[in-house]
Amino acid sequence: MRALGIPYARAARFGAPELLPFDAARPYDTFGPAAPQPLDSPLGEIVPGMGVQATDEHACLTLNVFAPDDARDLPVLVWFHGGSFVIGASSQPVYDGSFLAREQQVVVVSVNYRLGALGFLDARPIGGTANAGVRDAVCALQWVLDHIEQFGGDPARIVAFGESAGGGLLLHALASGRLNDLLAGAIVQSGATFTTFDTERAALVRETLVQEAGLTDPAELCTLPVDALIEAQTATMKIVLPTVGMMPYHPMVDDEVIHARVLEALRGGAARGVPLVCGTTGDEMALFVGQAPAPPRDKLVRRIGRYLGAYLNTDEAEGEKVVDHYARALRSDDTAAIWRAFFGDFEMQAPARAIVDAQRDHAPTYTYLFEWGGPDVGSCHGIDIPFPFGNFGDGWDAFVGLDDAGRALGRRVRDAWAAFARTADPGWPVSPRAMIFGRDPHVAAKHPLFARLPYDDIS
Repeated sequence: MRALGIPYARAARFGAPELLPFDAARPYDTFGPAAPQPLDSPLGEIVPGMGVQATDEHACLTLNVFAPDDARDLPVLVWFHGGSFVIGASSQPVYDGSFLAREQQVVVVSVNYRLGALGFLDARPIGGTANAGVRDAVCALQWVLDHIEQFGGDPARIVAFGESAGGGLLLHALASGRLNDLLAGAIVQSGATFTTFDTERAALVRETLVQEAGLTDPAELCTLPVDALIEAQTATMKIVLPTVGMMPYHPMVDDEVIHARVLEALRGGAARGVPLVCGTTGDEMALFVGQAPAPPRDKLVRRIGRYLGAYLNTDEAEGEKVVDHYARALRSDDTAAIWRAFFGDFEMQAPARAIVDAQRDHAPTYTYLFEWGGPDVGSCHGIDIPFPFGNFGDGWDAFVGLDDAGRALGRRVRDAWAAFARTADPGWPVSPRAMIFGRDPHVAAKHPLFARLPYDDIS
């Protein structure tokens, strides 16, 4: 059974979502439009099948339900897609939940949420809200809790899962404290982050957006044609990159929905009682760093020293020690490999380790390393996307190098995600033990890349 394009909320531009009732009399046979986004973004070409066609600002808050025939009291998996908070949609074929639902006897829900400036601009000074996209996620999960029994789901066993920005969105929703009564668990695939904007950073993004839109009054953003808003949004990303990073449309501390960064919130028990699975891929930054030439060692030392100075407030001389650390860990002096490993560890592995450590004081917490490697990209960020769904069309089969071992690994992942939804136990011991998803799946004493980090506490 598939029910597509179900409206779960409505919202004015920059406004909070308002829950909509479910109209069971309507047909639901077509995916709803995606949230407005740049349709020619290079981000959409990094992994297969990310292209989006139809978008609609006023009709994008929809979700889709996939359930086995005669479903009754089944566990529920609710998916939030990735895309750097600016692209993506629940309608993309790789996210079709039909196979996962049928094979694992679960109900699968996939969700659209607002993206870019429409979802993550701090619009409070112009009469709107902040964290509209986070509010959408909470609203969608409330809708699922209210209505999933009609589709054969068990409202007491709702587990949300998301990859990349979808995982980050889920973590920020957990940090809000608003999911404790909605979720029986959460699965975060390569979505852990130390980044949560403050008011100052968010204001810089808003001011730059106003400037790039050619406006004099920020309130005019509320009526700017959506295509012009998306164009200005893209221009803004390039300008603020050196100041706020690669994802300027991002959840923030607004003291209404989110009161603290994710790590501090989880340490304080914001998601008390919500079991968590949080893991990473083996070479997260391979997708972004690519085949960049190897820098000379002295240049790499300076680069890492500057990074550490901004990150940990250390002296630039620390770069020499860290380069030596990674050369030993990798058993290689290849400076391109050292930079990729260091960059991935600090941007992805360190936040994941800290999140796992923070939550395990408040609920059972599990971690994993997804080390399956594609033929040209290795175990890069996003390589895991098709495995939980069992969908390898649109070029995913070639991208991941699918073979019988890959098909078996997909079944192993789906078994684990469904078991977690069913029993809050994915089938391996809690952290610091870690499941290694690869050609030879096994449980390790520790997540290998968490153990590789050169500092005990990076937060």
